Amino acid sequence: MRQTPPMTPRALLFDLDNTLLFEDQATLGAVRAACERARGLADVDELSAAAVRIADEHWRAAPTYPYADAMGMWWGEGLWGDFRGEDDDLRAVREFATQFRREVWRDALAACGASDDALAAELSDAYRNARRAGELVDPQATTVLEDLSRDHSCALVTNGASDVQREKIGRTTLARYFTAIIISAEVGVGKPDPRIFEIALDTIGAAAHATVMIGDSVPRDVAGARNAGLRSIWIDRGQAWSRADEPVPDARILALSEIRAALAAMGPGAASPRGST
Repeated sequence: MRQTPPMTPRALLFDLDNTLLFEDQATLGAVRAACERARGLADVDELSAAAVRIADEHWRAAPTYPYADAMGMWWGEGLWGDFRGEDDDLRAVREFATQFRREVWRDALAACGASDDALAAELSDAYRNARRAGELVDPQATTVLEDLSRDHSCALVTNGASDVQREKIGRTTLARYFTAIIISAEVGVGKPDPRIFEIALDTIGAAAHATVMIGDSVPRDVAGARNAGLRSIWIDRGQAWSRADEPVPDARILALSEIRAALAAMGPGAASPRGST
């Protein structure tokens, strides 16, 4: 069977976390802000490191982890998200999260020799408030999306719980640039499963060979796009490939402002000049 040759990209799929938003930076900042509450009882740096380590360990050890990982939910969200919904798996994550928050802060304090259940509850609330105070949006995101949405159909394809991801998006002005927002827990499959890309393409009426996925994760964004027949642009946020056999993206960029040039460099006809037909 002849493969359809790549054509001018008419649609762009964007990842959210660590692509348009600095999710990791916001999370670590909220952890430190919470730990400042314990200053005088524990070293803030030590407590922050303990909280991150323990949160990751507890999250991965939970019986809910296989579902959470498949949907792209992580410990940083587990410490603040509500995980609303009636799906059995989502309900299990919600129930686990209540215990998880209490144990993470209690165990982190204990690891620093400052056992205090009341303080642990205070730190849990402080983290949730700090993380919900606002999103760290890439400073280039608005300008780049405004530019690209003029001559491309743009959709957001993000892993995570529906209410968590929509709350993040709602704390920004980015939603207006997307003709569709596809969230893994809403559709029942997450990146890198090719079905979530197919759902996005069907929703916006785009062809795979005319669509490019843009994201920070090689295993989820790049590999998933490749398996769904899309090209990909990897925004390198400083995280190395985890395996040598992972696919190579069609382009690598260091900043969102490089997307249009990356599209143009993908090969003959790969660019989508503004005003072209």
